Amino acid sequence: MSVSPEDAARALSDIHATQARAIRSEPFFPTWFVTGVALFATGVSFLSEPGTPPLTTGVGVVVLTAALVAMVFGLARGGRMRAHRSLITRTAMTGYLCWVLASVAVALLVALPLGTREVAYAGTYGCLAMTAFMTATSPLVARWISRRIAGAIHEGDR
Repeated sequence: MSVSPEDAARALSDIHATQARAIRSEPFFPTWFVTGVALFATGVSFLSEPGTPPLTTGVGVVVLTAALVAMVFGLARGGRMRAHRSLITRTAMTGYLCWVLASVAVALLVALPLGTREVAYAGTYGCLAMTAFMTATSPLVARWISRRIAGAIHEGDR
């Protein structure tokens, strides 16, 4: 069987278009995972606050760790598509890093003023604000990254 260069190029173009549509159709990471990780951070903040009973801290750390491990396995076994690292652009990772830093800034903007007023569990309140921010914005960030990856696939077609 012989395939002409034009047919091969057309088939490859079709494959790249299908890949780009598949990547674009699914967020880069699921919101449940981001929310879970943020809740993990909130839980650690709560458990590390002064005045938390040691038994609560001990049991809480075990439960939080088990939940985090379950989430990581759930994400890994979820059968989701994974983009090759060559498709994950610097722009996408810079945007992701800025989003993470903005999430931390939200936590600090809530926690620090409460801490100066000596509000109990100020850090936990800050982490709860971070969790709300990440849950609300992660679908936008995940779709944006997916579009960047799809664009990198499309550029590889040229």
